[in-house]
Amino acid sequence: MYFPNPWITILSFVYIFLAVIFGFKFSKKIVDIYLENINQNAFLKSLEPVIGSLGFILGFGVNLLLLYFFIIYIS
Repeated sequence: MYFPNPWITILSFVYIFLAVIFGFKFSKKIVDIYLENINQNAFLKSLEPVIGSLGFILGFGVNLLLLYFFIIYIS
């Protein structure tokens, strides 16, 4: 396996840690906005974990994609 630079590898782990924190905060914000905008419908409120999971996947996935493009660009 090709590692471009030891510092890039170490900083990638730091970036992944920060991406997890961003993904969590992003999903929390998405869920807060979702709960503000829905009515008292019980079915829509039961979709809160799905919305939160999709928000985390989106936030974390975009950060991983940016990291991938950055590593490809510098190597």
